[in-house]
Amino acid sequence: MTTHTEVRTARVELWPDEGPGNRRSRLVLATGLVSPRVVRHEGAAAEVALVATTASLLGGDTMRLAVAVGPGLRLDLRDVAGTVAYHGRGLGCVVGATLRVHEGATLTWAGEPLVVADGSVVTRHLGAQVDDGGRLLLRDRVTLGRSGQAGGRLDCHTTLTHAGRPALVEHLEVRAGLGPGALGDARVVDTVTALGWRPEPVPGHPAYRLHAAGSVVRQLVREAHHSSLPRVWDAWRQDLPPL
Repeated sequence: MTTHTEVRTARVELWPDEGPGNRRSRLVLATGLVSPRVVRHEGAAAEVALVATTASLLGGDTMRLAVAVGPGLRLDLRDVAGTVAYHGRGLGCVVGATLRVHEGATLTWAGEPLVVADGSVVTRHLGAQVDDGGRLLLRDRVTLGRSGQAGGRLDCHTTLTHAGRPALVEHLEVRAGLGPGALGDARVVDTVTALGWRPEPVPGHPAYRLHAAGSVVRQLVREAHHSSLPRVWDAWRQDLPPL
């Protein structure tokens, strides 16, 4: 049976306040399977943390998040903790996130791991639209299994556009054992993506240059704490324009 019959979309939206010459902004928040909590909101910038509202992800769950950043504003989004997809008892679950970054806006999202436990089947959709002059910095981590587990199955569908043109379209199948997306002895796929500008490479971390302005760095590691991508995140974050 489905664990949550009502599908609610969590929302985090930052828009310019009305009035000519105003450097203030307003937040629009809505709760779903995650709840946005304001950490900081001043002037044209805000920081928001995402907190789980219930035990998830269970079989039959659908977790949706919609994020929008209005022109000239900056939103820093972060997860308080990772998300675990538990054994689905024959049912899959869905995670969906849509990101909209308007002209001159900046969005950063420091995502915590999505853990795919034994017996779970997860489909994840990530879509982002970044206008010309907008910037997106995203850290995305997925982990096969909890401690001592081999892990379930995760199908990731990612579509990123910049200035109305495709920048990255990817279907990544992550699962333990044989078949597409086999990771060897690695359990963690850690990815940092910059879209809207092409940051300088970080020594020791070769970047895949997107056709549009942007770059991707990815590591496969056995344990999350073995990843060195925090160095890339910190360096690229310093490239972002201050408000």
